[in-house]
Amino acid sequence: MAEARNPATKAAAILPVAVLVAAVIIFIVQWGFGRLVQSPSFALWSAAAQESAFTGTLFGLLALAAGLGLWLNDGRVAAGRMPSLGFPAGAALGILGLWLSIELSAIAGALGGGTQQSGASLLLIGGTIVTLFQTSVEELYFRGWLQPVLQSGWGRWPGLAATAIAFAALHFVSGDFHPISLLNLFLGGLWFGLLADKSGGLLLPIGAHFGWNWAEEMLFGVAPNPGSGSFGSLLDWELGGSPLWGGSAEGLNSSVSASFALAALIAATLGWRPSPNLSARRG
Repeated sequence: MAEARNPATKAAAILPVAVLVAAVIIFIVQWGFGRLVQSPSFALWSAAAQESAFTGTLFGLLALAAGLGLWLNDGRVAAGRMPSLGFPAGAALGILGLWLSIELSAIAGALGGGTQQSGASLLLIGGTIVTLFQTSVEELYFRGWLQPVLQSGWGRWPGLAATAIAFAALHFVSGDFHPISLLNLFLGGLWFGLLADKSGGLLLPIGAHFGWNWAEEMLFGVAPNPGSGSFGSLLDWELGGSPLWGGSAEGLNSSVSASFALAALIAATLGWRPSPNLSARRG
């Protein structure tokens, strides 16, 4: 019984469970919707409605799993210091990071004009809500539940790194196989984890995660590449040329542009000194 209460042992037990549960949820939902798209009635749904249903089901189940994990471990989710500024500040950082990666692609000659430019619409509002739900649940699962457990058991930096690896690994399960994509997912997970660690809560990383994804898909329209997604986009920029700089179907996700941008964001976040009160609460 004493061993079961050891934080390191607890972390070692929870990490594979968290990864396995998420992988099973991803597999079942992908398999289920793969069968559902063959249904004539579901085929009548718009692309935006189909994507909303898929995202709502997948991340709704992940939210339930995270909530159960928090309840079983007596965990609590904090908003972080300065909660009124956490989300907008994080969103601004996420948009800035995405814009920086696009600029690096542009310098390398990979950025070209889009085929269309769409204005604000109800679809964009719906897409914004879907993106916010998805990114919030991912942060709740990884930085709200898993990361505190791993940091408590293994220490600050091993817990951060292990959570980022798990974050990248589960995207691998969902279909991101490119080595640079996995590197960028690890760097992204590390950055979001640092934001949660430094701010003492989830609002800042949720905002950053949302800002990056929303800017990529609905502001600049660089994902998917080429074209725009189910919900449309305010701008429709395209990336071409070298795949290393975003000129592939994976776009920025498998580009060194995103790698450099995320590395710069991580370096800047590492230089941020939390308030003494926050450090004392952690110590």
